[in-house]
Amino acid sequence: MTTGSDTVMHASRPRGPDAPGVGALLLAGLAVLAVAALVVALFVGTRQPAAATLSARPGSLSTAERVTIESVTQYWRQEMPRTYDRDYTELRGGYQPKTPRSKPWTCGGKRVTYKNIRGNAFYCGGPNDDYIAYDASFLFPQLNKTFGSVSPAIVLAHETGHAVQHRAGVQAPSIVIELQADCFAGSWSGFAHQSSADTVDLAPNALDSSVAVMLTLRDQVGSPGTNPQAHGLGFDRVNAFQTGYDNGAKACARFPSAGVPTTELPFRTPLEAQTHGNLPYSIAVPLFEKSLDGFWATAAPRVKPGSTFRAPATEPVRTLPLPRCAGQQPSNVPQLLEYCARDNVISWPDSRLLQVHARLGDMATGAVLSDGWGEAAQTQLGLPVKGREAGLQRDCFTGAWVSALASGAQPELSLSPGDVDEVLSVIVASSFQPGADRSDRAGAFDRTQALRAGVLQGLSPCG
Repeated sequence: MTTGSDTVMHASRPRGPDAPGVGALLLAGLAVLAVAALVVALFVGTRQPAAATLSARPGSLSTAERVTIESVTQYWRQEMPRTYDRDYTELRGGYQPKTPRSKPWTCGGKRVTYKNIRGNAFYCGGPNDDYIAYDASFLFPQLNKTFGSVSPAIVLAHETGHAVQHRAGVQAPSIVIELQADCFAGSWSGFAHQSSADTVDLAPNALDSSVAVMLTLRDQVGSPGTNPQAHGLGFDRVNAFQTGYDNGAKACARFPSAGVPTTELPFRTPLEAQTHGNLPYSIAVPLFEKSLDGFWATAAPRVKPGSTFRAPATEPVRTLPLPRCAGQQPSNVPQLLEYCARDNVISWPDSRLLQVHARLGDMATGAVLSDGWGEAAQTQLGLPVKGREAGLQRDCFTGAWVSALASGAQPELSLSPGDVDEVLSVIVASSFQPGADRSDRAGAFDRTQALRAGVLQGLSPCG
């Protein structure tokens, strides 16, 4: 977040061919998995899923790999003719798990060793190659442990997407190629989730975990989208994945010609790079309060014609508990913020919100505050404030606020690289916090869909 005006949303379109023959997962160093401890601090328990069920809990890797390969192959046999008007041919070299004991092999005539692939997976489609290789010794076990048995399946589906691109002759910049492969992985996930004749059954929490995986396997914030190996930030990858899930492979096939929204921008100044675009908490909070007051002053009559919005007072406290609000039932899920409708006051514990700010970034703080302003707006406009649909509407409202910032509608405050990911991180983290399954709020996948709608379309889809 910065003071000043800029836009963060743009469409990446083809500018020339991608490096031929190789599509890689390209983790930004396996240290990125440490982010999972901040974003997803759950997945407790050791119960193994059923043989062909992939979920957010750890499971048998051999089973996950086998059923995924069978399912992805089945999917593309039927989908390739529909999408590209040609048959899908299976990988000549198959799917190759690699370990430190694997002998060196070649890709495009170049020697490859386990050291080169550690923490990674890639498709090799050179003149004499047609295979997918993946790190079965470190990457897949770590993903399985952190995000559950569905996570290796997502990686395999992504890499199979690169094989599809090779067969279809797709040429585009790296970021479009990679986001299209994410989209193809999402289209397979939709097939696996909905098909009763498939070898894979996705548990209800598997889709929530897919969002966390995509957020974690993102590019380094501040990388330009024109980077020859750009894959996209977390929001970009989740957006592409959910586009495929919602609309199928044909929607993904349009990426190279129609473009795909991205948020990947370089830092603009040395100070922005040094701070990762984050304003200090003491500066950011008053700016967010003013911004949300202004946003809702114009948004309220658009949501409900003829209505007005009364800006709420704020009452931050140093630590929990929050001030009591008469007639309001206490939540069974730990709260970062509370709106008291009787007094039109929003309260939060500075100590906890400051932790969110320090760990996830300034727009994470903005997202928490936006949820409170959204509840204030729902209350004043006579809309429901409790339940799943009300929560999803507030996520959409937050996305619309982010969209307004990105458009320059509030020139005193603008987005910096990674800000949209910070908003997404709050949704993922709160969806997976202990006790979240006892709330009436939707899971990470549905909440992200609502956020995306607001970011990409503004207020119109928020109801």
